[in-house]
Amino acid sequence: MSQPADFDDFGDSGDGDESGALPGFVTDPIGVLKRRWMWMVPVLLIGALLSGYYLYQRSPDFAARATILVSSQKISQQFFVSTIESDQLEKVSAILGELLSRKNLAKLIAEHDPYSVVDGVEVLTLEDQIDLMHSRIAIGPDRSNAANFDRKSSATVFEVRFASGDAQKTADIVNALATGFTDIHLRMRSRQARLTTDFLKTELAQSDKDLSLQERKITEFKKMYRGELPSELATSLGRLDRLQSQRQSLALQIAETESRLAALAASGNDVELDSPEGLLRSLRTRYKSQRSLYTEEHPNLVAIRRQIESLEAQIADDMTEVPLDAEQATTLAGAARFTLTELRRQLAQTEAEFEVLDRHVALVPERQEELAGLEQRAEFLRENYRELLRKVSQAELAQAVESAQQGERATVIDRAVIPMRPESSPLKMLVVLIVGTFGAAIALAILLELIDPVIVNTSEIEAKYRVPVIGSIPRLDETGSGQRA
Repeated sequence: MSQPADFDDFGDSGDGDESGALPGFVTDPIGVLKRRWMWMVPVLLIGALLSGYYLYQRSPDFAARATILVSSQKISQQFFVSTIESDQLEKVSAILGELLSRKNLAKLIAEHDPYSVVDGVEVLTLEDQIDLMHSRIAIGPDRSNAANFDRKSSATVFEVRFASGDAQKTADIVNALATGFTDIHLRMRSRQARLTTDFLKTELAQSDKDLSLQERKITEFKKMYRGELPSELATSLGRLDRLQSQRQSLALQIAETESRLAALAASGNDVELDSPEGLLRSLRTRYKSQRSLYTEEHPNLVAIRRQIESLEAQIADDMTEVPLDAEQATTLAGAARFTLTELRRQLAQTEAEFEVLDRHVALVPERQEELAGLEQRAEFLRENYRELLRKVSQAELAQAVESAQQGERATVIDRAVIPMRPESSPLKMLVVLIVGTFGAAIALAILLELIDPVIVNTSEIEAKYRVPVIGSIPRLDETGSGQRA
């Protein structure tokens, strides 16, 4: 019985197959099976063995699901301003980061032990168990909920999914994850509200300290420059006017008193005869008269001169050590001298007060500028203190709202139930494995046909060698019936 000839060695293939023509083995699938069955059978056997082993070793996965509702705050924002950042993406990322942390997953594994046996392997390291659990946990927006796609919606529904080989443990872990999500959400909001309040209170205390320090500086400044402050300018100017008038009045009184003393001295009634001044004047008159009669060395002149010097020293001592009093002012001249001394003292005191006050008034513009800077700084600190006090009140109110769970809340609306059936049935897996095995065998056969092609009809001969086919020899089977080959 003749077989299809392999014409690869007959020479050059010419221009090749016609464009768009299908390979011959596509139209001869039975021939492909007959030619390649020896290669396909081992692939089918190996695939069947591997599929059976996989189904035997594979433990079924049970998937559980829970949903969480994150709703907006219950109290209108018209009554208070929340101190918590409301960025949904950042908030959920932070929650998932803590929920799926190595510490939390290790705690779940220790509590529920979902991987005591995984795919027939009884021993898994903790790191492997954490990686396996992390890969099988899925948390995200619930795609089946239309509210998640409504931008005006104030609520978001999240879905928590997990799969493992134990139905009861799977449900317990999903519920634990959902509860952990709500607990972390509440704890994060409470912590953020508390931290905000504590921070504002710290800033308020520092602002109060700065304000007290600034007010103390202002008080010390006013004490240090008393009399030079702008608030005292009107009073100081009034005192200057009064001192100027007083100074002028005292100057006139002094001039009048000096004139009166000069008149008394000209008349000789300015001193008493028995007073030291009167005796001194008598001695001086006597000395002048005796000098015209005697020389300077005469005993009388020497005695008179000594008496004059003694009286002058006595009068000088009386003028420096003993002030004039009412007894010394019994005479008209004594009273005038007493008045003159008192007027001069008052004038000196008035002029000293006038000079001091005038210096203070001259420094008022400078002190006003310095005080304005201090008070401006104090006003800024005072305004900052009031603003921080208002913010602290708002933060305390927001913290109270969060403590009462009247702000944004995360609640579990559907808890996970124990799954009754595995996530994927063995029958489906068997069908997939069978289809895959047959697909691999067919792919191997096609690959062999492409690597080692054969000519199966006369059209391929004419297309390959560009010569017409004159005739064909029939192939005879065992019964003697003819069949062309």
